[in-house]
Amino acid sequence: MHVLDLFFGLTVRGPRFFADGWGDRALCDASDPAALAARPPARIAPALGPPHEMLGGRLSEGTFESPEALLPACARTARFRLLLPDGPLAGIAVHLAASGDQGFELRLRFAAPLLAHGLGALVLENPYYGARRPPAQVRHAVRCVSDLVLLARATVDEARALLAWLAATYRVPVGVTGYSMGGQLAAMAGAATPFPVAVVPVAPSCSPDAVLRDGVLSRVADWAAIAGGAPVDAARRELLARFARFSVRALPPPVAPEAAIVVGTAADGVVPPSEMVRIAEHWGCELRWLAAGHVSAVLREQPAMREALRDAFARLGAVHARRAAVPVRRRARRCARGTDGTAPRTSSRASRHPA
Repeated sequence: MHVLDLFFGLTVRGPRFFADGWGDRALCDASDPAALAARPPARIAPALGPPHEMLGGRLSEGTFESPEALLPACARTARFRLLLPDGPLAGIAVHLAASGDQGFELRLRFAAPLLAHGLGALVLENPYYGARRPPAQVRHAVRCVSDLVLLARATVDEARALLAWLAATYRVPVGVTGYSMGGQLAAMAGAATPFPVAVVPVAPSCSPDAVLRDGVLSRVADWAAIAGGAPVDAARRELLARFARFSVRALPPPVAPEAAIVVGTAADGVVPPSEMVRIAEHWGCELRWLAAGHVSAVLREQPAMREALRDAFARLGAVHARRAAVPVRRRARRCARGTDGTAPRTSSRASRHPA
C-alpha cells in the first residue's frame, strides 16, 4: 500500500454513507447488470449550447433527460460538458466521475492535452452529484443503499446512451474511461455497449463490495444504520453480497476487447489491485500497471493514463478499418462471380487473384 493511500484513509473525514439505511430494498434486489446490458442503449436528444473557446478547444454545455425513470426529480436532467478540438476530430471519450468528483473541471483538465491528438471529451455529471444532488444529501455521501444502486445503474445507462449518440452524431470512434468508481462504471458501460468502443478503466474495482470490504475506506459506511437494530456483522455481509452482484464479470467482455486497456495501480490501498486483474482476465485484454497508489496515481501518472486512452483509440481505429474492409471484400467476391451468380470465364490464375 502506498503511504499516501494510508494517510488518506487515516485522515479522511466527512458524512457517513447510507445514514438512512437500505432505502428501497426491492430496488436493490431487482437491479441486475445483465438485464441492463440486454437492453439497447436509450435514444437521447441532448440540448447542446453554443461552443466557446476554453482549454485549447471548443467547450459546449449540454443536457438531456436521463433514461433512468426511477431517479428523483432533482437528478432526472443529466448535465455534461463537451470539449472538442479546433482541428480534425479523431474520436470522443466519455469521462465518468470518480467518487466525490462533483464538478467538471478536474476531468476537463485531464482531457485537454488529448485535444492535440484529435480526441475530444464528454464529461458527465453523475446522478446524486452537483446540481443533481438531493437537498438532504451532504456532498457525495448518498443517504441510502438504494441511492447508490440508482447512481450506478443510471450512470451506466446514461453513458451507453451518450456513446450511441456521439457515434451517430459525429461519425467518429467513441470510448469511455473513468477513475476508481468511474473506472468500474466505465468498464460496465463499455461492456454493455453493443458496438466496438475504446474502454479504459483506471484503478477500477470489479465490483463495489471490494472497497467496503478491505480498503482504507471500509469504514465510510454507516453500518449501524444499515443494520437497523439487527447484528451489524450480518448486515455487513448482506450488503457486501448485494454489491458483489453489481460486477463487471456479470457482463460479457466488450465487443472489441483488443481496444480495451485496464490501467491498474499496483500499490493501491483503496481498491485492491486484484480487482483490476479480475477485469483484465475476464476480458482477455491488456492490463497496464502504474507503480503508484490510488492517490499518487492521480498526482503523478496522468500522462500514462492519457497514453493508455490514445492507445485504446488507435486500436479501435484498426478495428473499424478491418470491419470497413469486410463489405469491400464481399462486393469484390460478388463482382468476381458475375451478375448471374456464376463464376466468370477467366484463367485459373486470374480467378485466384486477391480482390
